[in-house]
Amino acid sequence: MLSSSRFNIHVLREEDRIPALTLLINSFFHDEPLAKCVELEEPIDFAKTIINDAINNQCSFVAYDIQTNQLIGICLNEIKSKDDQYIINETNEKLSFILNLLHNMHKNINLFDIFQTNSLLYIFIINVDKNYRGYRLGSRLISTSIEYARQNRIKGAFAEATSISSLNSFQHQGFLIYHQINYIEYDQIRLSTMIDNHNSQCQLVARIL
Repeated sequence: MLSSSRFNIHVLREEDRIPALTLLINSFFHDEPLAKCVELEEPIDFAKTIINDAINNQCSFVAYDIQTNQLIGICLNEIKSKDDQYIINETNEKLSFILNLLHNMHKNINLFDIFQTNSLLYIFIINVDKNYRGYRLGSRLISTSIEYARQNRIKGAFAEATSISSLNSFQHQGFLIYHQINYIEYDQIRLSTMIDNHNSQCQLVARIL
């Protein structure tokens, strides 16, 4: 069992750019259920953009194995405003399909009104290297993000949990399910393989801070 003191978590910085991009390409986009189902492969341009934005926003976090100096986990966050306009401007058709599905999670649900706030922390990607799963690094990355939000007087946080493992990490940190989509009901042709009990649904999860 690896000791939790072996891991270091800090804000995503410029020097983390390449390791973070590598983790997303080699781990997240290979293992995430929706990406696997639609055979998304490696959306490098998209990955570069979200990493660049995260570095600039300074509210995302990475986890390192101190002994190997290897980046092994990432939590990409964004502060969302009630007045933000959501526009999907993605030329990759497969990626656009996934983004639209996630956007539909929020249909008829206004978390800003529910939490009576104008800003929320959006945890939009969380990933841990498969060799380091089982040590609650996902939960630690989420708790670190929550603490950041509290320090900046953000009153709530939300995410779309696309797998049972990410759902477990969020529920361990007090997130509740506000809405869910059954993949097979959303698109019975394109998502026909998403019938596994562990990865058959996408949940909109949120909590007050």
